Amino acid sequence: MSRVNDVDEVRHSLSHLMAQVVKEIWPGSLNAIGPVIEDGFYTDFELNGKISEDDLLKIEDAMRAKLKDWTHFEKREVSLEEAEEIFRDNKYKIELAEEFAAEGKGLTVYTCGGFDDLCKGGHSDGLSNIDPKSFKLTRTAGAYWRGDEKNIMLTRIYGVAFTTEKELEEHLEKQELAKECDHRKLGKEMKLFKITPDVGAGLPLMMPRGETVKNLLMRYMRQEEEERGYKYVSTPVLAQEELYKRSGHADFYSEDMYSTENDDEGNKFYLKPMNCPHHHMIFEELVQSYRDLPLRLAEHAGLYRHELSGTLTGLIRMRGPITQNDSHTYVTQGQLLDEFKDLLGFVEMIYGEFEMRDYWYRLSLPDFSKDKYGGDKQSWIHASSVIKRALDESNADYIEEEGEAAFYGPKLDVQMKNINGKEDTIATIQVDVLVPSEERMNLSFVNRDGGKDRPIIIHKAIMGAFERFMGFLLEKTGGDLPFWLVPEQVRILTINDSVVEYVEEITSVLEDTLLIKPLKYNEVRFSVDNRNESLGKKIKEATELRIPVQLIVGPKDAGSRVVSVRTKDGESKMKIEELKDFLLGQ
Repeated sequence: MSRVNDVDEVRHSLSHLMAQVVKEIWPGSLNAIGPVIEDGFYTDFELNGKISEDDLLKIEDAMRAKLKDWTHFEKREVSLEEAEEIFRDNKYKIELAEEFAAEGKGLTVYTCGGFDDLCKGGHSDGLSNIDPKSFKLTRTAGAYWRGDEKNIMLTRIYGVAFTTEKELEEHLEKQELAKECDHRKLGKEMKLFKITPDVGAGLPLMMPRGETVKNLLMRYMRQEEEERGYKYVSTPVLAQEELYKRSGHADFYSEDMYSTENDDEGNKFYLKPMNCPHHHMIFEELVQSYRDLPLRLAEHAGLYRHELSGTLTGLIRMRGPITQNDSHTYVTQGQLLDEFKDLLGFVEMIYGEFEMRDYWYRLSLPDFSKDKYGGDKQSWIHASSVIKRALDESNADYIEEEGEAAFYGPKLDVQMKNINGKEDTIATIQVDVLVPSEERMNLSFVNRDGGKDRPIIIHKAIMGAFERFMGFLLEKTGGDLPFWLVPEQVRILTINDSVVEYVEEITSVLEDTLLIKPLKYNEVRFSVDNRNESLGKKIKEATELRIPVQLIVGPKDAGSRVVSVRTKDGESKMKIEELKDFLLGQ
């Protein structure tokens, strides 16, 4: 009797099955990699022909028909020469085989249903028990071979698979709900932002409503940071290559940076992908001794990063302008613990304000066994131990990942599940022990004993990028943003023209209402819809824009000096004198 199938083994087996079917439907096609991923699998193809979303059902049907012939996998170990002969018509498999052989890895070929594939294993041994209704092909996408834009663009076919049809149905239902909360869909409905090929992929245009939300987030963070001693600065969007050579970013980050042609003096410039090297220049001007520390510098600057086209996702993953909630705090070794603990409290306060409490931390540490760190080892050990102590003393929920540190120090990422249930990074706090060194930026200050010492730098972006945070927030709330953050909070909907004077009284109340929490001096944003349209149409349009408070005003309301207040919780009437307190309570 066959054992119960492991779901990942089922997914891996289906990836092989899909490869065979696709190559039969499109003869001459080549299959590349086909790994298991969360909830399913995918396979990359160099297709001999074209594929559309409509073809997915045809592939699925062929897979189900062939599944009964896929009884088991046969494994055999082969030499490189044998692998090259078996896959003589598939350049991708030969490239992988040669790479594995060069690394001293054994080569194995698995055969099922007459189909050979280069694979390390991990298949189901009970293929006849796979429920043919437990999987579905979901979409196609472009993917560069080996993730390199210089290589050919392949066609990636995605599928989801579970052990039962019921599990698949439940997953698909969740996906449909997730689509409704996709920030790209909401952004279009709410008229927040637009992406057009005329400007370029990954370069969103913030429309008035979207810019309002972004500006409010920036104002709020500036308010909170200035209360905590951060000093705001402004730095150019361009910098010479020499600055990034000093900081080390030219060595570790150049592929992600946009460069300009040399100017008339032979200088090469980069569009800045981060603010830190610029801030280090300001440190040199402001800090002489330990008495000047801690120094907290902040900037909301537009950054540009060369992201692969296949990874671009609305506001969540973009090329620019990435308006980062960025700051750099320069501290002594003795100040690091308290400063880091304060930052953890800061994160808790900010995310609590937005009712985002389902986050945890990922502590990325160096892997000393592989020498993947630069500078003084003891400084890395000290910084890592301080972060762990701060987390433990703050009773924070965190996991450790060895070998995932930044090139200049250990880092702490704020992790959260996105609308599709997948883990994503929303913010980061990083401790820099390398860049201040003599080999890099050579930053120093005079210590208590009159000698020279190096600062430790804390890179912080609590909201990450404001655009990205907006995207997360839209998906978390389904577009129902906190009242203080809504671009248009109130809309007055008139029934006819006889209420003009009464509407003026209502607008006077709105103009006199000032929200103080959490953002101070936040005026109520409202409009009046007095068009000659039906009330139903006006309500529909206001609701699609997610305007939380709709004030319906007709002749009877004016005569009784009341307003009909419509919210997502229903409709009620209140006296005009009660309106201000009602809005302050939202």
